Amino acid sequence: MTISTLRWIVKKTARTAMVLGSFISGSLALRRLAGRGTTTIRVITYHRFGDAVRDPWCVSAAAFEEQMRWLAEHKLAVSLEQVERFARGEIDLPNGSVLVTMDDGFSSWLNIATPILQRHAIPAVAYVTTSFVGTTSISGEPYLTWDEVAKLSKAGLTIGSHAHMHRSIAKLTTDEIREEGSRSKALLEQHVGVPVRSFAYPFGMRTDESETTARVLSECGYDSIFIAQHGILRRGAPLARLPRVKVEGGDALWMFKLLCRGGMDGWKLVDDTLWKLQRPAAAEQAQS
Repeated sequence: MTISTLRWIVKKTARTAMVLGSFISGSLALRRLAGRGTTTIRVITYHRFGDAVRDPWCVSAAAFEEQMRWLAEHKLAVSLEQVERFARGEIDLPNGSVLVTMDDGFSSWLNIATPILQRHAIPAVAYVTTSFVGTTSISGEPYLTWDEVAKLSKAGLTIGSHAHMHRSIAKLTTDEIREEGSRSKALLEQHVGVPVRSFAYPFGMRTDESETTARVLSECGYDSIFIAQHGILRRGAPLARLPRVKVEGGDALWMFKLLCRGGMDGWKLVDDTLWKLQRPAAAEQAQS
């Protein structure tokens, strides 16, 4: 969804300052030196793809192609199964490995992202909000139909749940949390025909998740649960609370490269200390 010019400039300035600041100050190099011998990986998040103007949630096809080509050329892309096994300490992965994920369930995943992912042999996880299926977002882009969700799975993408109603899970009762986790899982498995064992929180900030939500979602049968707060993954990372880094529309390739190497890791301090001040961007709500 297009945002105002002022908000766009503020967002881009803040992200660029964080990434460039990490690089110029040497903190990236220092963290790499301090962590020498310790494998760290990152999970990146997209939402939709296209040519929208001043829409941080929309990455152009050309930019996505560049980013996936770079991941492929450097052999950095890994699958969800590899990340889960890495977190459990069962396998090691190349330092700096990256898992690609997408949230919400937009039709551009099938029309734009999937051919690019296939062209570069990049594994990816598609987290679908099941109540959105077959409707249209406020941006005007349709969400996937159930047939299209099944096509994503057949094309090799791993399907995960992004809840049923796209609500802040931590604000729900225990029964409602269980309903969000179980209902979305059952619908996805019914239409895709494969087990669905990974969940990504809608919004995913500190106010949207808790120990209780993680416990209930785990009881629903999810092996891995992702938040939307910044951070890196190491062996032994808790599978019920895995961080991710958002890729935005307008991010240049150099910025994407630094982001994958930890350029936005410093934002974790904001997530951890200023979370009460954070407000989610307007959610992509379905229009019936």
